[in-house]
Amino acid sequence: MKFRARSRRRGAPEVDPRWYETFFDGDWLAMAADHDEDLTRAEIGFLVEKLDLEPGVRVLDLACGHGRHAIELAALGFDVTGLDISESSLAVARERAASRRVKVDLVQRDMRELGADGQFDAVYNFSSAFGYYPSEEEDSAVLEGVARALVPGGCLLIDIMNGLWLARNFEPRSHRELSDGTVVVEERTFDAVSGRSSAIWKLRRPDGRRREMRHSMRIYTCPELHRMLAGAGLEPDGVWGGVDGSEHNLEGRRLIVRGRKRPTPTV
Repeated sequence: MKFRARSRRRGAPEVDPRWYETFFDGDWLAMAADHDEDLTRAEIGFLVEKLDLEPGVRVLDLACGHGRHAIELAALGFDVTGLDISESSLAVARERAASRRVKVDLVQRDMRELGADGQFDAVYNFSSAFGYYPSEEEDSAVLEGVARALVPGGCLLIDIMNGLWLARNFEPRSHRELSDGTVVVEERTFDAVSGRSSAIWKLRRPDGRRREMRHSMRIYTCPELHRMLAGAGLEPDGVWGGVDGSEHNLEGRRLIVRGRKRPTPTV
């Protein structure tokens, strides 16, 4: 049975506003290892096509995690930088890049502090790695930093959960079992006023060990994201409902938007 989202402020779990600094450690990395390789290949193809990537171009993976996309793009001949706040994730990415014998410049940094100026031809932020911060202003600051980091005419491709799909398909509780036998129970709330989705992940290992992980994310709709991109100087010029190139609608779980930095005016 599926439940419609409603404002659930009283029932929302208490989440550290800086949860993202420690969330992506060993337990999360173990779960991330269960990724679908076919999906990764599809995502790489989509990134190459929609960002118009050619060998040698400078690409930034913003919130690169353990390098799932960055390493594959580097293997295809792109000049890839991966930025992430989690040193644990970056350590895994370094090991994986070394084992593949590919070069990826991996940087530990908060994405609000990108600090680049015209250094990249393309940027992507994939797999719902946006909306972590407590305020929309901080999320907008990330997009403004991306705009500064791009060359004129360069593109950002951002992939988040479709807020309209979530509102229609909200499930307060679910569970899944990982390949190593770990059971993950997710208890969720969605605040329809603030647009934040919060969750507690309860992990039970095969040996009986237990742990809780908590996160809270702002879920944006397509019009909201378009407004934020335009305000940052990134003109929205493409929207999709998945890496299969499908149309964005109420039925698709993902929202992928491309924003292009305005070219430098000619005199």
